[in-house]
Amino acid sequence: MLAVGAAVVAFWLTRNAHFLAHPGWLAVQKTDWILGPIGVGLYWRRRRPENHLGALLIVLGLFGVLYILTSTTVPALFGIGLLTEAPIVVLTAAVILAFPTGRLDGLAERAILLVAVLTVVVPYILFILTAPQFSPGFSLSGCRGACPANGLAIWSSIPFATEVVDISRAGLVTMAVTTICLLAWRFAVGTPPRRRSLSIGAPIALVFLLAQATFQSIQLFDPSQSSVAAAPVTGVIDWTIAGARSAIWYGFLLALIAAQLYAGRVLRRLVRSSLAHPSRGELEQMLRKPLGDPSLRLAFWRPDVQRWIGADEASLERPRDGQTVTEIKRDGRLAAAILHDKELAEDPELVQAAGTVVLLAHENSELEAAWNRSLRQLAESRARLTKASDKERRKLERDLHDGAQQRLLASLITVSMAQELAADEPELTGMLAALTTELKASVQELRDLARGIYPTALTDLGLAGALQSFAQRQPGRISVTAIDGRFQPETEAALYFCCLEAVQNALKHGGDDAHIAVRLHVIAGELRLEVRDTGAGFDPTVPQNGLGLQSMRDRLDAIGGRVEIASQPGRGTVVAAAAPIE
Repeated sequence: MLAVGAAVVAFWLTRNAHFLAHPGWLAVQKTDWILGPIGVGLYWRRRRPENHLGALLIVLGLFGVLYILTSTTVPALFGIGLLTEAPIVVLTAAVILAFPTGRLDGLAERAILLVAVLTVVVPYILFILTAPQFSPGFSLSGCRGACPANGLAIWSSIPFATEVVDISRAGLVTMAVTTICLLAWRFAVGTPPRRRSLSIGAPIALVFLLAQATFQSIQLFDPSQSSVAAAPVTGVIDWTIAGARSAIWYGFLLALIAAQLYAGRVLRRLVRSSLAHPSRGELEQMLRKPLGDPSLRLAFWRPDVQRWIGADEASLERPRDGQTVTEIKRDGRLAAAILHDKELAEDPELVQAAGTVVLLAHENSELEAAWNRSLRQLAESRARLTKASDKERRKLERDLHDGAQQRLLASLITVSMAQELAADEPELTGMLAALTTELKASVQELRDLARGIYPTALTDLGLAGALQSFAQRQPGRISVTAIDGRFQPETEAALYFCCLEAVQNALKHGGDDAHIAVRLHVIAGELRLEVRDTGAGFDPTVPQNGLGLQSMRDRLDAIGGRVEIASQPGRGTVVAAAAPIE
């Protein structure tokens, strides 16, 4: 709100300052000098809170608020406005030098600013304090005629004023040229992220610095070229300086937006690559190319050992000179870390985006591995249960056959012998005959029960023989084509009962004229069963929730097999089952 209010005051005050040479253009410029750096600085602070470039831009904008005073006619206020020009010059240079890291770490940057303070700020302040009449030095800031009096002139004019101005101009040229050289050197030796930032954010600053150096050099070596009317080229440069100075921070804004867009593109590319479920080593290789760091290392936090463990299962080494570590947190806890070139920290959006994708890919791989383990354990458990169940069924069938059935048969023989002995007693003979009939019925029921629990034919003859034996109960309606051989008991049992259920359904629902063809064969390492009938069929879109169909699926699933049912009203039904052969 302060910036917006100051911008409104700057525009209104400057637009009505008729003593200025370009009040309209200068009103727009002064407004932008407040809103531009403060707005861009706030955006930088929001996106990169650890980067101090945003704070420098905000400070530059606040000095722009003080520069409003050059639009007043009050001598003291006008003098204060003039005094802010030197700090604005140095702060503008500091912002350019601090881009994009927000730091002035190098000796070259500090030397440039120190020279600027000694050769620009000090002479300028000296001149302000001794010149009763002084015109603003920024482009477009000049007056039509005489400018308001300088209220800060507390001493009389110094005899070497011209030399002081020349020293200031020489300082400006030196500062501009050395800054241009430093930016070019940064681009030449910088990492890909730094080059991307400089290629977008620095060109406008370079135009400003080049125009500034050219303009001050002309003024330094040919003072007669001080007016636009006398020197059209100087006028063009003057306007170039004005436009470029006002656009410097927008170049920084574009660089930040471009970095975010590039991070988004890298994020999409990494997400696509992560769909292939890469290993830890492959994840590390995935990061190196988009981040432009062949020595990059990836590690994950191991709470059990309280260390970062890399893709090679070794502890993450300490950062060497020129390296740093970016930590990725998950729900406030350490999760992953990237050891990378220190200059990559200038592009935190890219590093954080890459690290987040890698973390998600790693977690997805871990979840998928756990899911597969659970599925495998479940399948093995179901297989064990099925195998144990079939074993118990076979045992129960043998117990019934060797125990209860044999005792009933023995009882039947005993009754038959008693019946022969009681041949002279008709009443007793009738009772024994009725008992014989009941015993024979019980034996048959017991045989049927044992066969339902686990068919004897399946144990003795195998799957093919059991199917042939079952088909003989319905002569003329069931045909069987089966491969000979024995298979795992649980596989034979699952396919047998699947076939039994399919045939019973066909006999029940297919109609009296339906014919059923059973085929058993081996293909591609699978034992396949096909039960095809010519019955009425059914609509497969209508849910079939019968226990028989579910039982078929459960049995085949338990041994790693599958069952499919295809039908069409009036076209019959096909039940196809398959089980792996070990």
